[in-house]
Amino acid sequence: MAGKPDSAPGNRSQPGSTQNSAVRASSEGAWNQASLQGLKQGNGAPDATLRETVQSALLASPQIKSSFQNFQAALQGQAIDRGRLLPQVNFQGQAGYDWRHRSPQPPSSESWDRSGFNMGLSQLLYDGNATRNTVKQLGFEKLATYYDLLTTTDGVALEAVTAYIDVVRYRHLIELAQENYSIHKKTLSLLSERLESGVGRGVDTEQAAGRLALAQTNLMTESNNLNNVQQRYRRLVGNLPPQHMAPVPEPILPSASEMANFSRALRSNPDILSKQAMVQAAQASTDAARGSFSPTVELRASSSSERDNPTSSNYGALNNRVEVVMNYALFRGGSDTARLRQTGAQTLSARNVRDHTCRNLQQNLATTWNDIQRIRAQLPFLIDHEKSMEKVSVAAEQQFQIGQRSLLDLLDTANELFDSRRARLNGEYDLLQLEYQWLSMAHRILPELGLAEPLSTRPEESSELYLPDTVIDACTAPLPDTKNLAPVGVVYQNDDLPPTIRPVAKTGR
Repeated sequence: MAGKPDSAPGNRSQPGSTQNSAVRASSEGAWNQASLQGLKQGNGAPDATLRETVQSALLASPQIKSSFQNFQAALQGQAIDRGRLLPQVNFQGQAGYDWRHRSPQPPSSESWDRSGFNMGLSQLLYDGNATRNTVKQLGFEKLATYYDLLTTTDGVALEAVTAYIDVVRYRHLIELAQENYSIHKKTLSLLSERLESGVGRGVDTEQAAGRLALAQTNLMTESNNLNNVQQRYRRLVGNLPPQHMAPVPEPILPSASEMANFSRALRSNPDILSKQAMVQAAQASTDAARGSFSPTVELRASSSSERDNPTSSNYGALNNRVEVVMNYALFRGGSDTARLRQTGAQTLSARNVRDHTCRNLQQNLATTWNDIQRIRAQLPFLIDHEKSMEKVSVAAEQQFQIGQRSLLDLLDTANELFDSRRARLNGEYDLLQLEYQWLSMAHRILPELGLAEPLSTRPEESSELYLPDTVIDACTAPLPDTKNLAPVGVVYQNDDLPPTIRPVAKTGR
């Protein structure tokens, strides 16, 4: 949200319609201004925040620009066919000279000026509503491109969030790898000194050298991971990430008690809405095809002056005409019937694509939700593991001071501490990415970041879009049951009964 402060990942408190003229007035400049809403930062802000990074990625994305132009093209395509409902006015003028020669006898010739003009007006009165339904079809196709634009925007925003989180993640992992490498290097130096003084063993030195090499490769791996994600960040934002990046703000997701299923997220997902718009476009196309079986009626009016016969009494006269013309195609080789069958098949295909999209989204929402609940359940234990290893590391160093532990024992505890810290960090950042991924699928990632949608106005056809409840109900499933993620413990029975494993409540340390 706009006023939500950034917080570190470890501090988790909780795991209408308008006229086309208005839409046509939208442009990339207007989109940029709308996207900047909620982005004003006060003095002393960090070099880069997640919100600023996503905003830069949205403005620089060729995918979004391409989707926006596709929407504009669909907007103008509808205007082309809408023009057929308006009067058509044509003017034709000519200027020339004509002569006529007669033979054989008596030979004669004559010539005259053939200048003239013709102005005609035609107005479609009736065509079985074929043109109106074609305009309606193109309107829903335009609406589909609008929702495609929203889908692309959510996808680019999620990519930018993921890249930002990964940059912060790998910078922290590099710090851990550097610390781990320093410990191994220092330990090898101490073992080498002991070996040179005659109190150490060569096998210990070789083992420490091998572990140092492994620590070096781990550091190289993390550094290369950072190099790769920085290139991904640059592709999305347009520049390499700055040196100082603010902590990733923790998103707010609905709790399990607030919803019984994901129907609300499904209804707001622009990908499903785009597919529903294509269904209604196909239905309008079928209605337009039925118009081919009706006659076409036009009103025509014309005014002309021609000088085609100099001997006529009407030479140079002004001719005015008004008429109603009906055209009825009695037979076109079955093409109209074939067209009707074609649009019917296209409608069924569009419905199947919509249903497939809904099922896939339901699955992705559920699996992402499962992963979120899994990591939320694991994080307390990952933190406990890290705290325990910190205590073990301190105790092992104290025991080393009194001769109860060897340097290799210290390396063992250092390695396990490094692994525990790495697992905890990855768990926290994986959770953040999954939460933003879920928000993206629910079409809530931009509001969560305080960003506006690409266009401030929606196409007028959005008020006519209808997503039936039966469609959502068919692909909606109850909220996933994640009770099996609860911590378990061994419960010992009385007498000679074997122990059992049962869920237990997680208690604080």
